[in-house]
Amino acid sequence: MATADLATTHVEQLLAKATALRHTPAKDTRTLLDGALVATLFFQPSTRTRLGFEAAALRLGARVTGFADPSTSRSVDYIGESLEDTARVVSELSDALVLRHYVTGAAHRAAHAAVCPVINGGDGSNEHPTQALSDVWTMTRRLGGLKGAVVALVGDPGTRVLRSLVHLLARLEVKRLLFLVPPAAPLIIAGDDAVTHTSLPADLAAVLHESATAYEFRSDVAELLAEADAIEMMPIDVPSLESDPADLSSHLYVTPERYRITAAKIRAAGSKALILHPGPRKDELHPDVDTTEGGLYFEQVKDSLYLRMAVLTQVVGER
Repeated sequence: MATADLATTHVEQLLAKATALRHTPAKDTRTLLDGALVATLFFQPSTRTRLGFEAAALRLGARVTGFADPSTSRSVDYIGESLEDTARVVSELSDALVLRHYVTGAAHRAAHAAVCPVINGGDGSNEHPTQALSDVWTMTRRLGGLKGAVVALVGDPGTRVLRSLVHLLARLEVKRLLFLVPPAAPLIIAGDDAVTHTSLPADLAAVLHESATAYEFRSDVAELLAEADAIEMMPIDVPSLESDPADLSSHLYVTPERYRITAAKIRAAGSKALILHPGPRKDELHPDVDTTEGGLYFEQVKDSLYLRMAVLTQVVGER
């Protein structure tokens, strides 16, 4: 599943289903997937996505199997079982497979090999569909819809959550997208002026062009706080999502002040913007934002439960 492949009607159906599940007593959802088995295969670390899907499956009455540490499987030992074989084997044992992998396109490859539905829990630097769907649902609920809204995205434009958000927001009639992203090229010093070249990956720019979605770049979060109805924060510097987790060392980075949101900046701007973050956060979002009216990132976690329940009921089928 990729957001680029989802029809707008399909997106609307998923959001509507999530809304219905949110208002359904827990006792009435416990048998919707009774007897089903959901497999979670996570080749990259995860907190929210893995536990979110496992919690969603359990709350629907399904059971869960799989691994969070790929070293316990035969795919990374001396055998080196292929992703395709792993997906086929696990799919023979389960009703749905949730995959996170550091290789771009891994979910597509697994889906072709599997004999059960495959849900993309994040593949390399490509997409993270359910996170973006959940975040869009949070914005939609709190704003009463996205038509005519100004939405800001802060972070590395090559990260999978931002990529999936662009695909979704481009089709939901937002008034304008604002981007605060790191320079795409080194600073060019011209006299006393520092000139930066800011851009989006070509495929994302094409998506916005084809959908006639207006978008602009900003240089400081203060501008976003003054203009946006919702701001989705993401780190502006992340290690490659296409790296094997075993090859990554501690990644230390101090976010420049113009990319950081604090409670003081929110007050100074008189901002009523929703502040979202897919997590995990670094220093781009100060903990003092947690108690502000607009800080919704923990509410996002709860919303993601219902969105993932909606996805599971759709791909597995209610019993």
